[in-house]
Amino acid sequence: MKKLQLLVFSLAIASLLFSCNKKETPTQNGGEQEEVGTLTNDPAPASFTKKVLIEEFTGEWCGYCPDGARILQQIVTDLPHQVFPISYHVGDPFETPNCSYFKTKLHAPFFPSACVHRTKYNGELTFGRGDWSDATNLIVAEPAHCGLKLETTLTGNKLDVVVKYAGTEDVNKVYLTVVAIENNVPESSPGSQTNAPTGYIHQDVYRKSISKVKGELTSIKANKVKMVTYNDIDLAGYDLSNVHIVAFISHSLDSDTDKSVLNVQEVKAGESQDFD
Repeated sequence: MKKLQLLVFSLAIASLLFSCNKKETPTQNGGEQEEVGTLTNDPAPASFTKKVLIEEFTGEWCGYCPDGARILQQIVTDLPHQVFPISYHVGDPFETPNCSYFKTKLHAPFFPSACVHRTKYNGELTFGRGDWSDATNLIVAEPAHCGLKLETTLTGNKLDVVVKYAGTEDVNKVYLTVVAIENNVPESSPGSQTNAPTGYIHQDVYRKSISKVKGELTSIKANKVKMVTYNDIDLAGYDLSNVHIVAFISHSLDSDTDKSVLNVQEVKAGESQDFD
């Protein structure tokens, strides 16, 4: 009997040790993500144009934000087809739960502030409107080692998005993020935008994430094209003629040292944008 008790006790201890030491299988929702992206037979471009993502934090309650929007649109005008903004609204009717999430992750200190390509400028990741233009000019002058191509199809209020991306060198553990924004959005009610004339129009309003909010874990293979597809994205409630899709590849949003964007692309919903 004592031998049997000792055997049972030994098996219990072994089982406990196994349970404590075994590794959990990574999943999409917990632990490390599974990598996305399918290799295609498409020819990869030999070079790419550097484009810049600017993520602005704004709100209708903010009296300085119309000036921030003016500066942002001037940067877009000065660098056509090379600067793509996303405006996250916080504290007004255009806010979504993800807006506050990005504010926290990108360390927005005040309004308006913006993060340019998720790259630090004068030691700050997110900073005031007086530095947006200079920070953008520094980024746009850098070489581009990867690029994106977007193919979108509208069927009623549903959108299909095909994102293709390629690079000139291998890069592991980067993230593909895809979002929908809307232009020419009237203020939420007459006179809602502080320090602006009645009838104020918002641009680049963040509407929803099409990818995971943090992005999809992927990798870039030198001189190869990879593809990720998103189907049946519901755009009901938005003015489809003003919806655009922004896609970018970046380092991890959770990184304490480098969240930087590698490159970005934008297209109007229902249209396509080739590598360039």
